[in-house]
Amino acid sequence: MNNSKNLPNPNDWATAQLQRLRDQRPYSNLSDACPNATIEDAYTLQKAFVNALSDAGDWGSVVGYKAALTAPQAQQVMNATQPVIGVLFSGGERIQQNPVHTDRPVMLETELGFRLRQDIATNQTEAHAGACVHSVLPMIELAAPNLEHRPNAIDLVASNSATYAFIPGTAVAAEWQDATERPNLDQVVISLSQESMLHSELAGSIMQGQWQAFSWLVNEVLRLEYPLRANHLLMTGSIGALHPGKPGDYHAKYGSLGSIDFSL
Repeated sequence: MNNSKNLPNPNDWATAQLQRLRDQRPYSNLSDACPNATIEDAYTLQKAFVNALSDAGDWGSVVGYKAALTAPQAQQVMNATQPVIGVLFSGGERIQQNPVHTDRPVMLETELGFRLRQDIATNQTEAHAGACVHSVLPMIELAAPNLEHRPNAIDLVASNSATYAFIPGTAVAAEWQDATERPNLDQVVISLSQESMLHSELAGSIMQGQWQAFSWLVNEVLRLEYPLRANHLLMTGSIGALHPGKPGDYHAKYGSLGSIDFSL
């Protein structure tokens, strides 16, 4: 990183953010102190924060990765030019229970998750990435930016991209023999309801479709030198609108992939 930007030392940044987490205070906005910071600077600080979380054990172990800002509208709001990633921890997993535990405001997102069949160490093409998949899961993400001020993409990345909690549905085994037989997930209609319909959207509405989003996420994780292990969970981004998590009962439908029922 360029010291002329007055960027914080990564270890100092990670220690301060971890302490804020433990004190249940919002994270610092990187852009407040370093308005010239880049996305790559933010990823350097994200990795330091992720390592600090892993070493401390506050959120358990790393269990996967997620894509964020996959919609052009979200990128415009956050002043981003492409999607970004965050790291998932075991402590964020919630079961379909009533109610789901939260200790901060959350935004609800319907997503798809992909469980890896094997370790991955090399880039994957969209055409062949499906061969790495063990199963596909309906997912609810409970995202929480948890920042002092309204974030931009730099702030989001440096604080691990609003990663907080997630609810996995029942896994659907990947029964295809090779990538050419993989299902067309883009035509799955995904909806979320709370008393009335909140949204209904095709799964292929993110990026250029689910398999393109999955291969992009794999390759971006590798580019950032995070490990990809067998059984890791990869979430490809929000399908449909984000909704403030309000108390009540929710029903999410994922076509032939099943459903998730939960309460807040």
